[in-house]
Amino acid sequence: MSLTKPFCEYNEMLSLLNQRKMKFKDKTYALKKLSQIGYYRLSGFWYVARQQSGNILTEDFISGTYFESICELYIFDKKLRILLLDIIERIEIHIRNIIAHELGRIDPLAYQYAYFIDKSQRSRHQQWLADLDKKVKRSQDDFILHYVNQGKPIPFWVIVNVWDFGSLSKYYSLLDKTHQDTIVKYFNIDRATFGNWLQQLNYLRNCAAHHNRVWNRLFSSDIVIPTGSESRFKRYKKATSYFDKLPIYDPKRVFSRIAVLWFLVSQFSQNYKWLDKLDRLTNKFPTIPNVRISSMGFHSSHTNFPITDFS
Repeated sequence: MSLTKPFCEYNEMLSLLNQRKMKFKDKTYALKKLSQIGYYRLSGFWYVARQQSGNILTEDFISGTYFESICELYIFDKKLRILLLDIIERIEIHIRNIIAHELGRIDPLAYQYAYFIDKSQRSRHQQWLADLDKKVKRSQDDFILHYVNQGKPIPFWVIVNVWDFGSLSKYYSLLDKTHQDTIVKYFNIDRATFGNWLQQLNYLRNCAAHHNRVWNRLFSSDIVIPTGSESRFKRYKKATSYFDKLPIYDPKRVFSRIAVLWFLVSQFSQNYKWLDKLDRLTNKFPTIPNVRISSMGFHSSHTNFPITDFS
């Protein structure tokens, strides 16, 4: 007995979709996209457009489901991921610079020393340093080789340029609370929330960078959303006045993460037109049976993307 599904040629995949009541405007185009993207990858985008029988999704598609519209949703998600990587890059570089500048002022090699680290995290700091050393050894960047070839220690403001978002998030989590407070004062939020944000945005960044679907993804963990009703956020008026206005219904969906990204970038950049690009993209959300933009994580009463310029 076969332990896996049988192999199918592209024309067989097309016939199978046709049998399951998928509609096509151009079957030549459909064959091309199946060969470029793959049946399995596209299935993540047509999954919710399948007919339901009781609590079970059947193999057949809801009437009016067009293959071309599924491809539009795929392209929508791709463009969304590109936009997410753009804003995450801006935030990541800014935070790296703050850490390197603030701690480098105290000691140019602060990242190496345990006395900057919370006492309970010092064993993890050693592992973090070992991982950083591997990044340095792999690097072929001139700014790293300049120090390596001369046998000189690498200053904080140089070495942060080989960090990835994961390195950044982990280093922040290791720091003594005093140094965490020095960093978060730039973002008008408490240190615990900021740490949660870094962890969740790192996972989002990895999803986007590795081409994983994000538009309706249910992430495994909540991202913290500051609200005026919680006493721990009372002093953070800028954050609560912003988040309290947003129709976030699920902190495991991408909209909650977009809201956090926009809050963070708005603390240091006022002329960034990213939100305009996002709004234009969401205004072109494709029409597919049972597929709703609100699955990104905001209340369905909103037909347009419900974030305006920060104020």
